[in-house]
Amino acid sequence: MAAVLLAVALQALLFAMDTWPAPRALWGDEIMYADLARRLAAREPAHIDFLWPPAYPRFLAGLMVLGGGSFLLARCVQVALLGLSALLLRDLSLRLVGSRLAADVAAALLVLDPQVAGFAHFLWPEVLHLFLFLAALWILVARADRPPWLALLGLVLGLALLTKSLLGPFLPLLLLPVVVGAGLRGLARVALVAAAIAVTLTPTVIANARSGGPFIADSSRFNLWVGLNDRSRKDLVDEVVGREYQRYLRSGETFAERTDALEGKIRALVRERGVRRILRAQLARQYFRLLDKDSFLTDQLPDGAIGRQGYGYRDTPRPLAALVRGWSYVLYAVILAAAALGLAVDPPRGRSWRWALVGFLAYNLAAFLFLHVKSRYRLAFLPVLDMQAGAFAAWCARERAPFRSPSSAAWAASAAAAALALFLAFGGPLLD
Repeated sequence: MAAVLLAVALQALLFAMDTWPAPRALWGDEIMYADLARRLAAREPAHIDFLWPPAYPRFLAGLMVLGGGSFLLARCVQVALLGLSALLLRDLSLRLVGSRLAADVAAALLVLDPQVAGFAHFLWPEVLHLFLFLAALWILVARADRPPWLALLGLVLGLALLTKSLLGPFLPLLLLPVVVGAGLRGLARVALVAAAIAVTLTPTVIANARSGGPFIADSSRFNLWVGLNDRSRKDLVDEVVGREYQRYLRSGETFAERTDALEGKIRALVRERGVRRILRAQLARQYFRLLDKDSFLTDQLPDGAIGRQGYGYRDTPRPLAALVRGWSYVLYAVILAAAALGLAVDPPRGRSWRWALVGFLAYNLAAFLFLHVKSRYRLAFLPVLDMQAGAFAAWCARERAPFRSPSSAAWAASAAAAALALFLAFGGPLLD
């Protein structure tokens, strides 16, 4: 109950900060999403570049029409989706970890984390995608033996891909536990999911094929090029993405011409720098950006990187901004440390779905070693960290039944992982 009250208080605080003492100024992709949503709501021509999947502007536009022309209803719906995401995570944790306390802690960490809660108020697709991903995971874990639920799973995964496309390459691994141990029956289940995904995606693929190509969206080359050219260990510092996007637009008349130009530039850069030099540079930078203590919420506070540019929460009183920033930093540090230590008391060994979640974390880490990184990209895998942190919290509360007794080597490895994660989050400035 205390976690629920705190979550309600956090949401009330964020609603207040959105409008008082001045409305929050939209920033970055939010401006594009808001403009597209207004155009779609007014039935005006609205084209989104093929770098971005098309679902989120349509989601906003529909809620804008229902909400009388403002984004208030969209924000309320996103708050509700965040709450539903916490319930899904709680049930997933209960099924996969086997501890009610661990499940409660995982859900509480999700809704009490300001960096996550803030996206319920921002016009970015993170919360919608988070809900769709957790809904898909829940169906896979709890209902994968029922054909109607598998059809629904295909729809949910299709909508997730139409919202954010990074999940696409991971889908075969995500569906692998459905096949393992089930033989032909498992293959039939996956075929049903794939058919439902195809039905969901086909209209968008056909529409895009007329002017760009038979795909949903493709930002891989652009994000790879920018990721290889990022300079700072911290997001929003010495950024190159805006400049590179303008160069991308000028590089060709069509999407195919622009992506061909990017491919040529990437090949030339690899030849010039060499793989080893590139890898050293990426390792020295990317994970600091991904795990940095600052998030899109703290960056929008008056002293943050976005706030200093005149966007975000421009006039929030400094004591209130300090409270939100401190809350965010402390809870994030707890999540990182507890999640790493949770691997010692609750390793995934012998459990296919736990391995799938660890695989999803590894997939994100591998992708963002090279792709352009912003702090908001970690929201997709924060529920995995919350689940592991919940397991460690339950172990600390002497709830030993579902957990293992870690060896000294397991404790040492987990402690080292916790120290590394905290250093990546907070230690970057020490290297500058």
